[in-house]
Amino acid sequence: MVHTRSFRQHHVEVRRLIATISDLLDAEAISHDSAPVAAAIRELFGKFTQHLAMEDGILYPRMMSSKNPECSSTARRFQEEMGGLKPEFGQFKGRWQTRAAIAGDPAGFVAETRVLVRALATRIRREEDELYPLGDEHIQEPAPASVLPYARPASLPGEKDLFAALPAAIENGQILPYFQPKFDLFRQRITGFEALARWIHPEWGMIPPGYFIPYAERNGLMDAIGGSILRQACREAAVWRDAGVAASVAVNVSPVQLRRGGAFEAEVLAVLSESDLPPRLLELEITEGVLMDEVARAAINRLIACRINVAIDDFGTGYSSLAYLRQFPAKTLKIDKSFVDDVPGALDSSLLIASVIRIARTFGMVVVAEGVETSEQMQALALGQCDMVQGYAFSPPVPAEAARDLLLAQEPL
Repeated sequence: MVHTRSFRQHHVEVRRLIATISDLLDAEAISHDSAPVAAAIRELFGKFTQHLAMEDGILYPRMMSSKNPECSSTARRFQEEMGGLKPEFGQFKGRWQTRAAIAGDPAGFVAETRVLVRALATRIRREEDELYPLGDEHIQEPAPASVLPYARPASLPGEKDLFAALPAAIENGQILPYFQPKFDLFRQRITGFEALARWIHPEWGMIPPGYFIPYAERNGLMDAIGGSILRQACREAAVWRDAGVAASVAVNVSPVQLRRGGAFEAEVLAVLSESDLPPRLLELEITEGVLMDEVARAAINRLIACRINVAIDDFGTGYSSLAYLRQFPAKTLKIDKSFVDDVPGALDSSLLIASVIRIARTFGMVVVAEGVETSEQMQALALGQCDMVQGYAFSPPVPAEAARDLLLAQEPL
């Protein structure tokens, strides 16, 4: 038996390693005297791969049992190793914002390693969905045949092929909503989900949203993706309601969609009518910068008048003023993950979150903390009177059927 929490903690730590190495590969400048730095990066990547198993050139996640004492110390040891390399990297920018110079063949080194890191990140997401889609306290360790390996770097599509396939993927229904629970800290139960776009390709597997969403935004495809996720999410929320386990569903709305004004408003109302979903069970997540766009703000206000809820996403990372919050009747304020990362421990982050919660209370808003990855963060947020949490400490995003099972597994109210 392998304890779910051990797997979750392991995956959180491995994702941190992936993110760190990704930052190291995002070189902004190439130094003429960078051979020591290049060697340090290769050494760092070698330490990272020690946490994986290799067979026939394919990387597998190394199964971490609950009896393995190293499971909870991976990130700490990695951070210590990073500290030892710090002088060679020069000045750090932020927590993990290292920008390193790469010697030798910088373009080839960066491209090759970035592809491998992307493959690792994709496989981690797949394994999480396989290992604990229902949030069970204990799970059986899967047989080796049931654990898909990481893709070989050579088998991954190039960006040109991938992006050329995206329009057809939208049309053919390959962009699906995965649902991440929002856990109410006071009621101790799931009360809603956020629908997150996932591209499930029949040949390439799951493609991370961080890979295709920026391209979609740059090339006018977000309207189609957003509309598809909205329709699918509302249909699924209607299924929950019909099963007697009603829960709200939140859908991210891009500025491009909102700038359509009345046309977007008509689309949302039509989707609600087609799915027979009560407006109160739909929440639209917008970024705070949208509040300063007059057309977008007017469209949102009309939807609020129709009893649709609105959440301000990533609060604290944009440039809106409190005056806009006072004028805008949003129901939910979502604290960005960047503020949650250092909780508990960092006094400035804790004070900032406390301030956000006080602001939200002033305007009668519900507070959701995003990116909660540890039980310590969850406990600190509960003590700080945060209403809800969302993140891998409770559950990763899961397919529609698994989300339904999570709701059905809860005790009836």
